[in-house]
Amino acid sequence: MKSFLLSCILLTAVSCLNGVFAQTNLETKAFVQKFKETPKAQLLDVRTPNEWNAGKIESSKCVNFMDADFKQQVEKLDKSKPVFVYCAAGGRSAKASKILKEAGFKEIYNLQGAGYADLAKEGIK
Repeated sequence: MKSFLLSCILLTAVSCLNGVFAQTNLETKAFVQKFKETPKAQLLDVRTPNEWNAGKIESSKCVNFMDADFKQQVEKLDKSKPVFVYCAAGGRSAKASKILKEAGFKEIYNLQGAGYADLAKEGIK
């Protein structure tokens, strides 16, 4: 009986933690729709400054995933606000999303398998 009770408590605790630290991978259309309907959303572009300057979404903040101080830079963002992460093709944003999750961000949306060009086509601003 003790082990059953302990298992229930442990399962409940893990479920609660999963709710606190949510990371969601979204395809382009779902990403854009969720971004547009989310108040106070932060749009994080983790491409290099050269990539960002060659084409960017005006409302985005560029924090280069390749910088040695990437973790320190994202610590300056508001952890209580949802953050939408993208890069050029999906690789860096997936890795960045894990770092954001570890840093304590509560709501993270990763653009899966796509990147800036796909968002630009969808007209995200």
